[in-house]
Amino acid sequence: MSASKSIPPTTVTITSTPEGVRVEPVGDLTIATLAAVRSAVERELPAKLGPSITLDLAKSGEVDASGVGLAVFLYRTAKSRGASFVCVGVTADRRVLVDLALRGQDPQIHGAPTGLVREVGIASLAIYELAVDLVRFSGELVLVAVQLVFKPRGLRVRDTLNAMARHGTDAVPVVSLLGLLIGAIIAFQTFDPLSKYGAKLQVADVVAISIVRELGPLITAIILAGRSGSAFAAEIGTMKVTQELDALRTFGIDPVRFLVMPRMIAAVLVTPLLSVWASMLGVAGGYAVLGAHGFTVAQYMSEVKVALTVGGFVQGLIKAAIFALLVSAIGCLAGLRTGQGPGAVGVSTTRAVVAGIVAIILADSVLGAFFYTIGI
Repeated sequence: MSASKSIPPTTVTITSTPEGVRVEPVGDLTIATLAAVRSAVERELPAKLGPSITLDLAKSGEVDASGVGLAVFLYRTAKSRGASFVCVGVTADRRVLVDLALRGQDPQIHGAPTGLVREVGIASLAIYELAVDLVRFSGELVLVAVQLVFKPRGLRVRDTLNAMARHGTDAVPVVSLLGLLIGAIIAFQTFDPLSKYGAKLQVADVVAISIVRELGPLITAIILAGRSGSAFAAEIGTMKVTQELDALRTFGIDPVRFLVMPRMIAAVLVTPLLSVWASMLGVAGGYAVLGAHGFTVAQYMSEVKVALTVGGFVQGLIKAAIFALLVSAIGCLAGLRTGQGPGAVGVSTTRAVVAGIVAIILADSVLGAFFYTIGI
C-alpha cells in the first residue's frame, strides 16, 4: 500500500496599508486548502479595508478552479464595503481563470418597491414608446409600399410565395376543422330554441349569416395570430438577437422591404381565401345537424341563398383582409422591437399573439359598427 501524499499547509499574510489591504497566500490554492485559507482570511481580515483589497498570488503554488474562490470572496467583500479589488502576481493562464471566476459576480442591487404613481408612469412611457414605434413603422410600410408600386421587381416574389404556402396552405387543416365544428355547434345550439317557434329551417339563416359575416373571418384571423403572428415575431426577433438585421442594414438592405413586406402581402392574400373556406365548411357543419333532422341539401342551400347577400360576403372578405394586415404588422413589429437576452424572443412572440388578438377584437367591433351604419 502506497502512503498518501501529504499536502503542505497554505499560510496567508494579510497586511494593512494606507492604500488598502493586501492578502498574500503562500502555498497551494486548491479544493483541499481553500476552506482553511478562507477561514483564516475571514478571521484576520480587518474591519476597515481602505480603498482597495489586493490579492497577491505571486507566492501561491497550484491554483485550480476551486482555489480562485478566494478571489471571488475578496471581490464580493470589497464591493460590499465600497472598495476596489485588484489581483496581482498572476500568469496569463491564471489571469484567465480569475477573470472567468469574477465574471457576473457584481452584487445585485434591489431597488425600493415602486408605488402606484411610478407604475403608472412606467406604463405610460411604455405606451408612448409603442405609439411612436407604431407611427414610425406605419410610415415605413407606406413608403415601401409606394416604392413597390412603382418598382414591383423590388418585391421578393419567391419569399412571398413561400410565406403564402406556410401561412396559407399549411393552415388549411386547422381552419377546416374549426370551421366545420363551429358551424355544427351553432346549428346544434340554435335548433331547439328555434324549433319551439316552428322555425327549424331558419337555423340555416343563423349559421350562414353568423359564419360568413362574423365567425369565419374572426376564427381565421385568430388562427393567423396564433400561427403566423407568432412566427413572424419569432423569425424576425431571432434575426435581431443574432444581429442579422444589423448585417442587412450594413449592406444597405431595408429589413422592412426585405422581411416584412413579403410576409404581410402573403398574409393579406391568403387570409380572405382561408376565411371563405372556413365559411363554406361552417355552412356544411350546420347542415350536419339539420340533415340529421330530415332536411334535404336542397332545402338547406335554398335557405342559405336567401339569407346571404353579396354585401355580407364582401363584408367577410374585407374583415379578413384587415385582420390579416393588423396581425402581420403587429407580429413583424414585435419582432423588430425584440430586445436582447435569451428570453427576448419569447416575450416578443407572446406580445405579438396577445396584441394581435386584441387588435382583431377591436377592429371587428369598429368594422361591425361601420358596416351596420352604411347598411351592409
